[in-house]
Amino acid sequence: MKLAIITLTLQGEKLARELSHKLEDDPTVLKVDLYHKQVKTTLQDIFHKYDCILGIMASGIMIRSICPIIKDKIRDPAILVMDEKAGYVISILSGHLGGGNSFTEKIAGLTGAEPVITTSTDVNGKIGIDALARKYFMQVDNPSNILKINKALVRDENVELQVPQRFEYLFKDELVKNSYNQVTSLDNGHVISSNKIEASFKDTKITLTPEKIVLGIGARKGVSRETVLSAARQACIDLDIPLKRIDLMATAEPKKDETGILEAAEELGLELEVFSLDQLKEFLDQSKDFLQGEISESPFVMRTFGVPGICEPAALFAAGKQARLLYRKTSFNKVTIAVAVSDSSYH
Repeated sequence: MKLAIITLTLQGEKLARELSHKLEDDPTVLKVDLYHKQVKTTLQDIFHKYDCILGIMASGIMIRSICPIIKDKIRDPAILVMDEKAGYVISILSGHLGGGNSFTEKIAGLTGAEPVITTSTDVNGKIGIDALARKYFMQVDNPSNILKINKALVRDENVELQVPQRFEYLFKDELVKNSYNQVTSLDNGHVISSNKIEASFKDTKITLTPEKIVLGIGARKGVSRETVLSAARQACIDLDIPLKRIDLMATAEPKKDETGILEAAEELGLELEVFSLDQLKEFLDQSKDFLQGEISESPFVMRTFGVPGICEPAALFAAGKQARLLYRKTSFNKVTIAVAVSDSSYH
């Protein structure tokens, strides 16, 4: 998550600095940039450069300012507003696909503010199909049907979710279980791809295609299997996804014989992709404009191997072109972990 905070008052500016400081410890927050005043001009300049924009200001100011530049729920960033006394934080745009509702809850937890979420599925104790897609990093292949499916959920209609066996962990999520009726191809005779999930209500269908999620790993020599597994589990807890949602592990050639990494990949049933240092150097050079300095740099790794790090470049390279980080480099007792997701569907 890349966050911009826009403020208008000195009190709001102080609150923004405090919030930014608290978010430094959250590895799922990749960057926080602060802007003061000139709301309309700032929004026009930064609107599509961030995943979420928080305005510490009156909601009316934000709403009037974004009206000329919003496009649709697929592309618009999450927009939140908060008062300068941190009494309330309100999700006002892209609450589901943009992650606005979940980030509202996060900010409320950090500041003590009351979260205000008004989307119908949420207030009725359901998880909308677009919110499910966002939470588990899936593409909605036919978004025009989102409204029909979500309306059916709110009315407590029978919305079916056909899930291939490898994604059955979805029904360990209580919100999913309380929102959808799980079906298999044996139940309805309708077979879908083993890598797709389908929601249906009467004649309305939505297909979800999971994006490729890669766990990048760096480690000190002699790291144990359990240390690697423990770090992977914690990263998934932080991302609020099950460990089974990870599709692939990746590292660099200097770590290819680390027993702990190899055994962890085997236990998780995941392929381990190993890249040469030259491959990572070429990738970083070709992607520098897109990444814009977002790769963490370790002076030791740079001196030793000639690359700024192992886990972030390996995760991004394995995830494919235009992949983005979900989880920045984080150290866990001899292990560094980063998580990246593909920009397109994973087949």
